[in-house]
Amino acid sequence: MTLSTMTSLHAVVMAGGSGTRFWPASRAARPKQFLPLVGGKPMIVATIDRLDGLCDQDHVWVATSKRLGKPITKLLPSLPKDRLVLEPEARDTAPCIALAAATIAAVDPEATMIVLPADHVIAPVDAFQAMLREGAAIAQDGATLVTFGIAPTFPATGYGYVECGAPLAGRSLPGFAVRSFREKPDRATAEGFLRAGGFLWNSGIFVWRVDAILRAMRAADAELGAAADAMLAAARKKEKAALQRAFLQAPKRSIDYAVMEKAPQVAVVRAPIRWDDVGSFPALGAIAPADGDGNVAVAANGADLVALQSRGNIVYADGARTVALFGVEDLVVVAVDDAVLVCPKDKAHDLKALVEHVRASGRQGLL
Repeated sequence: MTLSTMTSLHAVVMAGGSGTRFWPASRAARPKQFLPLVGGKPMIVATIDRLDGLCDQDHVWVATSKRLGKPITKLLPSLPKDRLVLEPEARDTAPCIALAAATIAAVDPEATMIVLPADHVIAPVDAFQAMLREGAAIAQDGATLVTFGIAPTFPATGYGYVECGAPLAGRSLPGFAVRSFREKPDRATAEGFLRAGGFLWNSGIFVWRVDAILRAMRAADAELGAAADAMLAAARKKEKAALQRAFLQAPKRSIDYAVMEKAPQVAVVRAPIRWDDVGSFPALGAIAPADGDGNVAVAANGADLVALQSRGNIVYADGARTVALFGVEDLVVVAVDDAVLVCPKDKAHDLKALVEHVRASGRQGLL
């Protein structure tokens, strides 16, 4: 089945996260998806650019929080204002997706819906678009929910996993029925997944028809399904206040837990892409070039790095400043605005604890 024979294709970019593992670069008014972590572009801009040629411009939607609506409009001036889906508050991915699906279904009841985070690094673009087209073709039966899995390269404990079942016949890319979803494992379990084979990292990217995901919500989670139905009714009537009230009735749950783990018909396509969700500063070492001593610098807006007798450091700097390293190893150094962070690389995954400490100390201006 080709795109020309499919229902119309819409893409929803989820851009409401806070990115606390990227503090102090990531703040409430400038979260991770706003940062130019790769190639000098804000991550959300790069995400939208990857959709060029796949979806019509007026079929691209951004789901985010109310407080980020205006900043996103400035970053994406070509995004029509009615394609901004504003969440009244953060309630995890299931309510976000329900709101977006209801909003799209109100104007295009049989639309095919792509869902993708705003803060992933993905290449090449042609392979990315090909996998989405493949997922959209699978979803045309009006029942199958499609996700995308990344072939694991190491026993990651920070990703969820998808266990592959029977292969799908007649596909242009490897696809499988999903046997199970596995939460973030411990090291021994992750090593077992790699030895066993048949496990993929869960990318958090999805394709389905809007009618299919709304039916799946009703079947898997009565509370979520009722809220989604109320959102759809409000969206059809263009009643914004009722739409927001309905959103607030939805339970705070992830889409994996609320729907995907329970749905009877889920497929996974093995993604032929280079992918990184850039979960913390050390991840920059995998996506940005290093100097001869293994130091990685992401410097934006006039920042630069001077390093001597220093090895294996990660530096993020923004603004007209120079970061100088002398005789240090395996540090994360972040210099932005009114804050400087220095920590060992092996502690950078725990920055949420530092953010909570800053919050508890009453220094809200730093958040």
